[in-house]
Amino acid sequence: MSEHSSPNQTSNDEVDLSVVIEKIKSFFKSILTGIVQIFQFFWNHKVRLLIFLIIGIGLQYLLMTQTQKIYVSEYLVRTNFESTEYLYSKVSSINAKLNSEDTLFLERVFGEDYERIKELEVSPVVDVYSLINESEGNREIFELLLDEYGDLSFLEDEININEYPTHKLRIFIKGLENNELISNRLYDFLSDNAFFEELKQTALSSYREQLEQNKTIRAQIDSIIKDQRENGMMPNLNDKAVSFTVSQDFKELLTQKQGLLNNDFILRNQLSSEDAIFKTIDASFGVLSEEKNLNYFVIPLSLVAAYCLFFFALYLRNTVQSILKA
Repeated sequence: MSEHSSPNQTSNDEVDLSVVIEKIKSFFKSILTGIVQIFQFFWNHKVRLLIFLIIGIGLQYLLMTQTQKIYVSEYLVRTNFESTEYLYSKVSSINAKLNSEDTLFLERVFGEDYERIKELEVSPVVDVYSLINESEGNREIFELLLDEYGDLSFLEDEININEYPTHKLRIFIKGLENNELISNRLYDFLSDNAFFEELKQTALSSYREQLEQNKTIRAQIDSIIKDQRENGMMPNLNDKAVSFTVSQDFKELLTQKQGLLNNDFILRNQLSSEDAIFKTIDASFGVLSEEKNLNYFVIPLSLVAAYCLFFFALYLRNTVQSILKA
């Protein structure tokens, strides 16, 4: 009986394979037909589409001439005295005032041009390498978060902003006039804080005092070395008979002086970098914002897309009706 069923089975397999091939051909044929119909649609409606495109360009030009372009001013700042959360909190509160149109507050911050302010933004400058190399603990936490999130998006979470010393403050302003003046008014407002000002003055005073103390100690070391030289007590490292204690004391003096010089370098850098609550590293004013201004082709392409979607909806309706009738 199996001898008779084998040819039948082979015949059925051939029929099934031919059906699959026909379905594949039909699928690709429908795709090609759809592509041809799309080209035919654009060709048959080319005049109307061109008219819509011209109208859209005209509307876009009219809109752009009637509305002010948005420019951005940007500060790259270093937050000192653990003032990062304060900066983000102030920016958030000012944005809330902008949304609620608190004119008295906004005029106090930005001056008479407060109505031109669109939005403020502040974001950390993420330095992954400095962050993970700062300590072994940071490296382990970074690896755990990377495994959990699967990407680096967690680096800009609000909980991590204190880990970064440098931040970008951006002010979006309508129009180009007086952008630098408006931006500087905001910067001065943010920097006007009695608590952080007191911390700054205390730190700067401490740095200057340490520099003076280091200078005094270095002078004393130089005086001791001078006295030893004048009294013939300078150790000769090539003289094996020299006192070990004298030689050791001399090396300790030189090491101490070198340490003081290194400390002076650090203190002078701190005096330079911490003389402001927000130390400006770089600033730019009146740069045209691409993200806040409308693209030149938004309205023209929107009109063309709406026209195409209308006819596509008609096509779907007719297709559904023909299927239901069948």
